[in-house]
Amino acid sequence: MRYFPNETLSVRRAQDLIAERFYADDLRLSKLLAAASVIATAIAAFGIYVLAAYSVQRREKEIVLRKLHGARGGAIGALVLREFALLVGAGAAAGLPLAWIVLQRYLATFTERAPIGAWTIAAALLLALVVTLGSTLRHTLAAVRIRPALALLE
Repeated sequence: MRYFPNETLSVRRAQDLIAERFYADDLRLSKLLAAASVIATAIAAFGIYVLAAYSVQRREKEIVLRKLHGARGGAIGALVLREFALLVGAGAAAGLPLAWIVLQRYLATFTERAPIGAWTIAAALLLALVVTLGSTLRHTLAAVRIRPALALLE
């Protein structure tokens, strides 16, 4: 302060300096991967939403006939949700093992790293199920509320 009275003192932690100098590329990559994940999840949610709308519209007469034969709302909802649960299950069976292998190969390049267990894969599957449930909920409720008389007139 004595030699440069007009300058403000800039204090930074050593940990921040090390992270900035040695891990800047990894931080950029993690931000890029996070943004790509959010965009991919949004695209998947919109796709499932449209697919649910198409599925309910296509199966409208089947749903009405089931209701006329005594099916309750829960059974109709389970019918619609089961179709998408199978799609998510098939996608998970195809994608999650590959994601695990890629994750392990990427992390193998680091000397020190925290152990990552199966909870990351379980969290990804849970996120996919929540996105699917949120995307199909409106159309599932619409399928439950279909009026038989109006659907059979078409």
